[in-house]
Amino acid sequence: MILPKLLITGHSGLIGKTLWRGLADSFELYGVDICLSEQTGNVFRADISNQEQINAVFERIPALAYVVHLAGDPRADADWQSVLVNNIAGTRNLYEAARAHGVKRVVFASSNHVTGAYEGFPRHLHTQENPALITTQHPIRPDGYYGVSKAAGEAIARMYYEVHGLESICLRIGSVLKDDDPARDARSQSIWLSHRDLVQLVKKSLLAEVRFAIYYGVSNNRKRFWDISDAMAEIGYQPEDDASTR
Repeated sequence: MILPKLLITGHSGLIGKTLWRGLADSFELYGVDICLSEQTGNVFRADISNQEQINAVFERIPALAYVVHLAGDPRADADWQSVLVNNIAGTRNLYEAARAHGVKRVVFASSNHVTGAYEGFPRHLHTQENPALITTQHPIRPDGYYGVSKAAGEAIARMYYEVHGLESICLRIGSVLKDDDPARDARSQSIWLSHRDLVQLVKKSLLAEVRFAIYYGVSNNRKRFWDISDAMAEIGYQPEDDASTR
């Protein structure tokens, strides 16, 4: 059976490695990351802020159908210059390369920090017993330059869909933990996205009939304060985990 080709940018990070393991049976996987010391097999070294480098990667993957875009500066407290170059310009470069090479769909790793200011300063929403759910219809309220850069990424995704027909699902990802254990602190009980729920959500985002959408990426935690009903109804996301039962 011929599997569709999927490129994961930033594939050597925590989320990238988790997806690589979880999606290998459904896609022919390729990876790109600036952190690689050498290029081997289906993985390439490139800086997404450099249009020529990312174009060269796409040219080496004929008939590429899908991209999961994780690459960029992942620090919630990243400075403006870094997110401007790595997250905003880098995401635009990725979408431009995807458009130019006929990619069908991009799943963009956005972030809960797009609406992080709803949690307050300091964060306290996770301490409430029954907080009102934040939906993707709420206005954005970034809590820093990182959140601004992810909001810009969502806007880039929307523009490439409207103008060029490049499909996108943007996922405002919660907390993916290396040990997959949300018991470490109170906030994780609300915002945890388990490894298997992450893989399910991304796979369904890649294959769903929905052509553009923004969803929160979080497990079905009893104390969550993000609404996932749209992802459940529209792409069939059925989270298996709840931090309160761990």
